[in-house]
Amino acid sequence: MASPLSLILPLALGLGLACGDKGDDTGGAADGGAADGAATDGGAAGDCVPDPPACEDDLITDLSLQDDEVSDGAVTTTTDGDDYVTVIDASAGGYNSASTNPWVYVRFTDGGAEKVKIDDEAALDDLTWDLSLRRYIIRVNGGDSGPGCVGAIPLLEATYDSIDAVPDGIEDSDFQADDFYTDDCTFINDSSGLEGSPSVVLGPWWEYPNCVATTMVPFLLRTSDGSIIKMVVEAYYESGQEDCNNNGVPGSNSAIITIRWRKLQ
Repeated sequence: MASPLSLILPLALGLGLACGDKGDDTGGAADGGAADGAATDGGAAGDCVPDPPACEDDLITDLSLQDDEVSDGAVTTTTDGDDYVTVIDASAGGYNSASTNPWVYVRFTDGGAEKVKIDDEAALDDLTWDLSLRRYIIRVNGGDSGPGCVGAIPLLEATYDSIDAVPDGIEDSDFQADDFYTDDCTFINDSSGLEGSPSVVLGPWWEYPNCVATTMVPFLLRTSDGSIIKMVVEAYYESGQEDCNNNGVPGSNSAIITIRWRKLQ
């Protein structure tokens, strides 16, 4: 496996993520115990001190966050050997209706991943969610996306199966939160060219050869309870993902996202 430094440098250079003047986006690692596996409506998580997004008003507008409406997207988790496989309905009413539908919120627990039943604006003050999904965008609860201490590292030179433990040399400060606003709250788009597509830390999971293809780039994710998991997005389409990846042909039932993951520590 490549050295930790070689894994982190492509992240910093390729995504333009850094600890900017808006403050420490990642916060400190939480030391709280594992979640109990029951669905939650929000609350405190570990020792993370809430740090609301600095550009909250812009975030609500730019990402069309909804108030007083919880996503009806389902979250289901099964096991496959030592891995969990979580399927998340992030379709948000379809492409043309997504901007008027809420995001779906997910947290990882020792018993699998589960849906966090909160609306978008409530999520801006909530520490219990790890990921927020709508269509192809996956946000983490930290930095410009949320008040928490969730952060990620894309392991650009590794495969999911090659990661058996947190690589030596990885430190808490290496985990990056979402950072898609400048100091004056100017929105930073990702490299896709799609309007309103923020440059999020989990962005390398996909590319667009005429369809949403999965790159199979694995990530380390520091969750809201301070655990570290490895994860990879295996599918964006409910069926036909392989044809998209190999031939650029869109699959069926888009934004039914499949994530394979395993707790490392």
